[in-house]
Amino acid sequence: MPMNTSTLEKVDKGLTAPKSVLPIEQWISAARPNILTKMIANISPDDGEKGAVLASPSRNNPDYYYHWIRDAARTMAEIVKLSGKDKRKFKDKYFDMMIDYVEFTKINQTTPTLSQSPGEPKFYVTGQAFNGPWGRPQNDGPAQRALTLTRWANILLDNNEKEYVSGVLYDGKEPSFSVIKSDLDFIANHWKEACFDLWEEVEGTHFYTRMLQRTALREGADLATTLKDQGAADFYNEQAEQIEQSMDAFWSEEKGYFQATLDRVGGLDYKQSNLDVAVMLGTFQSQSDTHPFLMPDNDKVLATAYALHQVFDSLYPINAVEKTDIGEPIAPGIGRYPEDKYTGSGTLGAANPWFLCTASLSGTCYKAAARFSSLKVINVTQYNIGQLRLALSYVDPNLKINDGENYGAKTKVFKSIINGLKALGDAYLRRIQIHSADDDSMSEQFSRYDGYMTSAHDLTWSYVSVAIAMDMRKEI
Repeated sequence: MPMNTSTLEKVDKGLTAPKSVLPIEQWISAARPNILTKMIANISPDDGEKGAVLASPSRNNPDYYYHWIRDAARTMAEIVKLSGKDKRKFKDKYFDMMIDYVEFTKINQTTPTLSQSPGEPKFYVTGQAFNGPWGRPQNDGPAQRALTLTRWANILLDNNEKEYVSGVLYDGKEPSFSVIKSDLDFIANHWKEACFDLWEEVEGTHFYTRMLQRTALREGADLATTLKDQGAADFYNEQAEQIEQSMDAFWSEEKGYFQATLDRVGGLDYKQSNLDVAVMLGTFQSQSDTHPFLMPDNDKVLATAYALHQVFDSLYPINAVEKTDIGEPIAPGIGRYPEDKYTGSGTLGAANPWFLCTASLSGTCYKAAARFSSLKVINVTQYNIGQLRLALSYVDPNLKINDGENYGAKTKVFKSIINGLKALGDAYLRRIQIHSADDDSMSEQFSRYDGYMTSAHDLTWSYVSVAIAMDMRKEI
């Protein structure tokens, strides 16, 4: 198990205090290439099929040596971004990785499974079905996969690869056996059905799943239009609009945050608050430049971020460490949900903060700052005021704001809120920095007591989420 041996040191009561660490911008510059390398190392393992993506190389306590549809799609979404960067070298190693991923996706979509649907959550890296007991189906998987491949299809079309797109990815046929269209058809026809959540614990209707389904359908409809499958495009858009209309139901005026799950039909009985970082991951991962919806600057999204910050700040002892050795702020480590008992070792106990959860709060702050900067106005409401005041506390704690006030781009308050959101995002990243290893390795979790890494080592999703947060910082 990788351990951080240089940036943490033991102190009284089992906590840790950070030793000297690089300034955040220097760390990002040094760590970003390492994170990418470690992410790619989990693609196409030697003992599996090309295109398979390991959730983690860990084979026991816990055993994550599988290709999860969700995790793999999140990973390959990062490869898509890399594949479109240099048109002069379009058919590079990233192009080859995507071709392999598509071929492995075909195996996943055609292999008989217990769920008998695209919502089958995971496969062996050989492509064989996992037929053990599990929470199935998980319908966010095909949505994330369709979204990833739709974005790659657009890059291919820009590079005159229409034959491959229309022959393999989206053929416009009914029924379709092409990888994107078969997923989109499934989403459009089955999004109302109950499924298991991204944590594989609760069956019902989930904010996270609906957000991904909605964006997959919107961007999929655009692709269908481009490929002259207008009937499908209209159907996808109709279903996406219905999903958008359904999202208000997740908001709890009484609780002051978006609830993670509605209409529960099974799952953990101790998960009562319905406050879950899955909501932030849903907004974090479903962002669309062409079809924005419930973006991080939304006041109720910020209210949910604030509720998560508050509950986890006091829940984990390690969060008592709030400053680096030179006084730079460190934000709380964020877990999945406050009642969580999953320790990562196959047993129930005192759960821990996760790298990917903490990164989702960081990215939310950065994206909110970028959105406000673009809109050139910040409207303070009863919902976002807590998060905005929290952001201000990182740069100007004496500056006061009130519900109902509006601040334009030239005002001091506006600029302070933007700087504060960036500072808060940096503070979350700094939490990640001090708990990762010297070589920037990241596991799934870090201990709530002493801050040392625990659970599955080299978790691919950790690398992906931290990389996305780093990239969002550049947008401000």
